[in-house]
Formats: sequence, structure tokens, C-alpha cells
Amino acid sequence: MLEQLLALDIYHFALIFTRLSGAFLALPGFSASFVQVRIRLFIALGVSAALMPLLVDQLPPMPAAVGDLVWLIVYELTIGVFVGAIAQTLIASLHFAGTVVGLTAGLANAFVFDPVSESQGALITGFLNLIAMILIFMTGTHILMLEAVAETFSLFPSGGHLPIGDLADYLARTLAKSFSIGLRLASPFIVFSIVFQTAMGVTARLMPQMNVFFIGLPLQILLALSLMMLVLPSIMLWFMRYYEDSLRAFFAGG
Repeated sequence: MLEQLLALDIYHFALIFTRLSGAFLALPGFSASFVQVRIRLFIALGVSAALMPLLVDQLPPMPAAVGDLVWLIVYELTIGVFVGAIAQTLIASLHFAGTVVGLTAGLANAFVFDPVSESQGALITGFLNLIAMILIFMTGTHILMLEAVAETFSLFPSGGHLPIGDLADYLARTLAKSFSIGLRLASPFIVFSIVFQTAMGVTARLMPQMNVFFIGLPLQILLALSLMMLVLPSIMLWFMRYYEDSLRAFFAGG
């Protein structure tokens, strides 16, 4: 009896750990390359142990066939990776906004390594992503990401049908909304770019002998950075509100 109970608990623990492992492969912050794999493993083990008493009643019994067990593991990994992909898609709104800001500020060619996206990106993009990660972990918003993974056991019960179409549709709608939010976050700089480029064009027509590019580029960078200093708090507040609301909407299945 004791051996059966231990085997059952290990099976339930393994199911939860599998889904969390898939999520940690893509969750912002947790999946970063500078986070050691051993630390990620310890976090996943600890969270799995904490969630097991709450989720054990929702888990299916151990399948008798090996093929069913393999399918169950694939199912759990897919759902976990899906949650991480949703969180990454929400972060993409800030990445897009940073790209637009870099283009309008004249800093599009200033590339740095972005530790969040783990790729070369514009200077402004890396700056915004780094601030976003700091705010997410300082405000405890990362707990919402773990809650989102836990809520998937109710939204997508283990051993059920894998709704590939619904997952793809939800991810596409989230990406479209992130694109819209990114444009809104960068809207002050889009307006600034239109006004500034129009003014430079008029100046070039009025004074053809003046090198507008030589004078305009430093001025464009200076004014854009000054505007960034003014609107940065509002950009991050809008982003954090969008990020939290989107995760809570995921809880509700919306």
C-alpha cells in the first residue's frame, strides 16, 4: 500500500513538474540565458511541490499503457510552453515599442545585446526590456505567471484533448493586441518624428546651403532622449497594466 501511494505521488509530482518545466523554457526572466539551469530546476521543483497538494485532485490516474504516458508528457510540455509563449508575446509589445522609438530617435543602428530576448537589438529596446524585467520581479508580477501555469490545470485538464486550433488562435490574437499596444506606447515618438522631420524638411527648403543631416541628427537624438525621460514612467505603467490585465484575463479564459 505504501509503495502504491509513493508511486502515485511521484507520478502526480512528475506531471506538475513536466508542465512547469515547459513553462520555464519560455517564461520571461526564468528562461533567460543568465539564469543557470540548476537554479531553474530548483525553482521548478519547489513550485511543483507547493502546487501538488492543491492540484492532486485534478490529475488523472496513472495510465496503464506506455503510449498513453508518453502522450500525457507531450501534452503537459505543450501546455507549459504555450503559457510561456503567451508571456513572451506580451513582452513583445515593449520590444516593438522600443524598435519604433529607436527608429524615430535616430538610434536604430546602436545595437547592444538584449539579455531578455537573448539577441542583438536596438539600444532603446534592450533598455526598456531590462526595466520591464526589473519591474515584473520587484512588483511580484512574476507570481502571476506562476499562477497562470497553475490555472492551466483547470483550463486544460491533464489527459484531455489538445486544442491546437484554439491555442493558435489565442496566441495570434494576443500577438495582434501586443502589436497595437506597442504602437500606443511608442505614439509620442511617432508624433515627435513626424513633427521633427517636417521641420527639417522645411528648413532644408528654406536654407539649401545648410547641411540639415549634420545638424538635425544630433538634435533629433537629444530631443528624443529628452522626450524619453518625460514619458518613460507612463510607458512602463501602461505596459505593466497591460501585462497584468492580460495574465488575469488568461485566468478567466478570455
